[in-house]
Amino acid sequence: MQSSSSSDSRSSDGPSDSTIGWLAVGLLLLGVVSWVAYSYLGWVLFGLFTYYVGRPITRRLSRWISSRSLAAGLTLTFIIVPILLFIAAFLSVALGQALTFLSSDAVATVLANLPISTTGLPEDPVELLVALSQSTDVSSALGQFGVAVGAFATTLFNVFLMLLFAFFLLIQDEKLSRWFQANVLGTDSLATEYLRRVDRGLTSVFFGYTLTIFVIIVLAAIIYSVFNLLSPANLDIPSVMLLAVVTGVFTLIPLVGRSVVYAFIVGILAIDAIQINPALLWIPVVFFLLMVLVFDNVVRTYIRPYLSGKTYDMGLVMFAYLVGPALFGWYGIFMGPLVMVVVVEFIVTVLPRFANVEPEEKDSVDEEPLDHELGGGAVEYDESPDSEGGLSPG
Repeated sequence: MQSSSSSDSRSSDGPSDSTIGWLAVGLLLLGVVSWVAYSYLGWVLFGLFTYYVGRPITRRLSRWISSRSLAAGLTLTFIIVPILLFIAAFLSVALGQALTFLSSDAVATVLANLPISTTGLPEDPVELLVALSQSTDVSSALGQFGVAVGAFATTLFNVFLMLLFAFFLLIQDEKLSRWFQANVLGTDSLATEYLRRVDRGLTSVFFGYTLTIFVIIVLAAIIYSVFNLLSPANLDIPSVMLLAVVTGVFTLIPLVGRSVVYAFIVGILAIDAIQINPALLWIPVVFFLLMVLVFDNVVRTYIRPYLSGKTYDMGLVMFAYLVGPALFGWYGIFMGPLVMVVVVEFIVTVLPRFANVEPEEKDSVDEEPLDHELGGGAVEYDESPDSEGGLSPG
């Protein structure tokens, strides 16, 4: 009786020694996993982004392909990887055009009139690269050819890990979701609701807004290139790829946004027209009107609603994409939107519960952000392709 009463007293006073020991083991394992994730944080976020971009496509393919692994493999091999290669090539051309622009006579004239000394700046892209290679930060990493090769091999390995991580999530995401809801979080818990909304928000930001920017960049590059082909008297838009990238990025800026880029292009064309033949000034005017009245209306009416919807305020998305890289480095392009979604959904979903206030019925995230996903209905968060009948539209 005494042993029983003493056991009851220990259980009532607090957790048992066994429970404390398992908690310590759990914290240790969590620390190890966190350390590994932090070591590859940028590539983990890149893989998460790839997963959210590929998930709608994989789920759509799963309706016609019985194997989820095959659908995920096809998505990564024939859609995601070519897109990533295209973006890398596109940005490489844009970077080359940016270096060429910085070494142009116009920029040299502007720099010569600045109140600060710029005599030490490189005058052409080759000199710029040489100057970068001679800096203490860059030379320590790229001082030897072997180091450069090792860095390239490491990058390829990290890309492989990133794609493998995305592939794992694409084939196991719903099983993981159901397991955590059944064994850890609870099906109807606040944690499940919060994570569900975060998932929808990341889908909208990573798949929707990013794809919107990418489509605008491609369309702008096509329009600028066609304009250069049809424009008379060598009245061309310079650095087409660079300006197309800037046009897509400026889409994040509310109100003015792309109009600033159009005005810059019109200014360049107007200066060239005056030098060639003032009678050609109508061409920049027509270009500006077509971009503002036709292209921008197509973006507002079809592209942006179809791809990104109205999930978050565009100002929030802009700050997330612009401040993220400044704070976190190259992977801030993924970390910024992630932090924004996590914070916004916490404020909307969890914070009102602490204040004993029922949240508004209208969600900050659309209940079905993929209503128009690839021309079909949205897919529920916890649906499984392994259940009878496969995926069904929500």
